[in-house]
Amino acid sequence: MNEDQPVVQTDAERKMKRRMRLIGIGIAVIVVLVLLGFVGMIALGIINQVRDIVIILLATESLIIGGVTLFLLYQIIMLITLIREELIPLIQSAQETVNSARGTTVYVGRKIVAPSVRAATTVARLQTMARVLFKGK
Repeated sequence: MNEDQPVVQTDAERKMKRRMRLIGIGIAVIVVLVLLGFVGMIALGIINQVRDIVIILLATESLIIGGVTLFLLYQIIMLITLIREELIPLIQSAQETVNSARGTTVYVGRKIVAPSVRAATTVARLQTMARVLFKGK
């Protein structure tokens, strides 16, 4: 880029900067309102009551989070049980299928492929022998 040329912003960059400015202003307004709320509660002398209500709300939230955690633990236990009861037999069935396929390939190899290869090599030997013997004639 040349230093003499001004930096041109795209429309998307301008929108992003505007959004970031609005987000910053929103956060600043929220912080100021919270601080003014605390100052107002201290001035009215109700900070102790608000503290008690917040403690009760936090305790209730802790109980709810504990209950949800226990429910998730129960769901994990059920998932492990399901895997143990359903997936392991499925894997065993797949192993039996693989063993059956392995047995089939061994059988086909011994009964069909090996005799075919022997016959083909015998024909090739006979052809080579005939070429060598009757080459001159």
